[in-house]
Amino acid sequence: MRFNGKTVGGSRTYIIAEVGLAHQGDMRLAKRLIGAAKESGADCVKFQKRSLSDVYKKDVLAKPEAQEHAQQYLLEHIIHDELSEKQMRELSAYAKKRGIDFAATPWDQKSMRFLNTLDMPFFKIGSPDMFNLPLLKKVAHLKKPVLVSTGMSFISEIEQVAKFLEKEGANYMFLHCVSAYPAPYYDINLAFLTRLKEISGGRPVGYSGHDSGIAIPIAAVALGASVIEKHITLDRTLPGPDHKASLEPDEFKQLVDGIRAVEQGMGEPVRYPSRGEFLNRENLSKSLVARRNLRKGRILSVDDIAVKSPGKGTTPIKIDYFIGSTLKVRNIKKDDYLLESDVGLMRPPSDIGGLSFNRKWGVVGRITDIDTLLPCGSDFVEIHLSDSDVNDDRVGTKNYDVDLVIHGPEYNGELLLDLSSRDKKIRKQTIDFFNKTLEHGRRLKKHFKNRDENVKVVIHPGGMNMERPLQDCIKELNANLLDSLSKLHAEGFELLVENMPGSPWYFGGTWHHANFMDAKEIANFSKKTGYGIVFDTSHAALYCNRYGVNFEEYVKTILPVAKYLHLSDAANWGGEGLRIGDGTIDFKMLLRHIVKTKLWIVPEIWQGHKFGGEGFLIAMRALKTIDPRL
Repeated sequence: MRFNGKTVGGSRTYIIAEVGLAHQGDMRLAKRLIGAAKESGADCVKFQKRSLSDVYKKDVLAKPEAQEHAQQYLLEHIIHDELSEKQMRELSAYAKKRGIDFAATPWDQKSMRFLNTLDMPFFKIGSPDMFNLPLLKKVAHLKKPVLVSTGMSFISEIEQVAKFLEKEGANYMFLHCVSAYPAPYYDINLAFLTRLKEISGGRPVGYSGHDSGIAIPIAAVALGASVIEKHITLDRTLPGPDHKASLEPDEFKQLVDGIRAVEQGMGEPVRYPSRGEFLNRENLSKSLVARRNLRKGRILSVDDIAVKSPGKGTTPIKIDYFIGSTLKVRNIKKDDYLLESDVGLMRPPSDIGGLSFNRKWGVVGRITDIDTLLPCGSDFVEIHLSDSDVNDDRVGTKNYDVDLVIHGPEYNGELLLDLSSRDKKIRKQTIDFFNKTLEHGRRLKKHFKNRDENVKVVIHPGGMNMERPLQDCIKELNANLLDSLSKLHAEGFELLVENMPGSPWYFGGTWHHANFMDAKEIANFSKKTGYGIVFDTSHAALYCNRYGVNFEEYVKTILPVAKYLHLSDAANWGGEGLRIGDGTIDFKMLLRHIVKTKLWIVPEIWQGHKFGGEGFLIAMRALKTIDPRL
């Protein structure tokens, strides 16, 4: 289901600010409510439209004072507050001008026909008309999405309406609702959302709330509601039936913020350590180590094994695999880590199982990791430089018979490097340090096989912000990036800019990226400027997950301008650099596109460099198993 191009039923909740009768029949107040809804972050502002003569019996309209007290109270407000078609059309235009969706509930077929001329993204049927099959039929035949509130109903009636809507071919969604103003918490019964989804054949469901506060709608999102409708007012003390069950603007913003926080926390049905947890896991957890010096051929007993920090070795959860097993690979000194390969649980790093690849593949690590990574048998190493490597000019003296790729640093001391920065001082400091990095790289490349060629340099574009994604500044950020790149002394190098995730982890916590996330934007930048792209599959998937972008379309768009590949799995917004199969990327699909290229690849698995690159080798075997053509 889509409203004005917005997918409803995915990871982002569609939030409706219901004005109802809160405008008091005053157009100025109605427009202020539209503005408040927009400022709160709601997706849509909704009104109600009645043709009073079509909704009420003639004698009821003639003498509302003769009705029972509750009906008299409500009817007097409805008659007084009803907006004309001209006024409703004006409000629709005003909402569109403010950049918020406009919708209204028709209470009769005449109002429905009028509202259909306003090009609304959907129709909403209130609980009183859930039983109004003639109205439902007419709305269904308009071929627009229909939201149907289910207040005041029995399950059997909802089931009957569902069958009716299916028969009429309606594109509908049920909203759980308790039609009391305000509805007490003990009557809400949010657990019914699951049953409502079953009744409607697995369609998305929503919640239309008349409860007090913001807790219940937020909980409804956690339980699967894809649409939230909540009343908004400028002043809860105003006269009228809706105000007491409504939120004032600051409260409505709290509701929206709470829902967006829950969306981020919902994630996907996978479990993996976050980047912050990875760091704590390594620092705080435990590893299996040798309690004493152990010789190759020894059958291990429980007395040979100790459990100590840090968590850089084999997790103690695997201790039973070691007890009774024979040390097959090496002698182990006291307090050395016990590795799975030591007892044959996986092949040692020097054995990649005779696999061959139809492209160059590499491993990534710090300059101090090179000697431990060489037994992997990779064609190249990607050296991830740190600020200390550059500032201390660590290049070593050994020569290596493999190619080199350089990954630029991300920090210089307290400075988070940012080639796209809107701050001229930060950008100049970044440019200066990257030029220092490239000068360091010229000395480093002399020790590698491709010393006489242009060495690939992976560069993060910058454009991050701690507070919010600067997506309204993308044009400026990319102009800054291009200017910065033009000032880098890149002789002897091929500068490659890497695509970025939506919510990267830097020191200090989670940040937000803006530029160099969208595949079309990246491809256009590359084609116009000539700069090649590093396609990082994990970054791409994290961006697609956050913004609801189709990952395969992303892949097809960016691959034609890609010059180099970082391959790893991903999940949710922050599950970066996961092992192949631990996340949600469809690698069968991904490799189907990649095998058509000859791009160099690195299995950029988080902590894959440990124990001689075991994580990289596991990834390469997994990729080759998925698609032998790699």
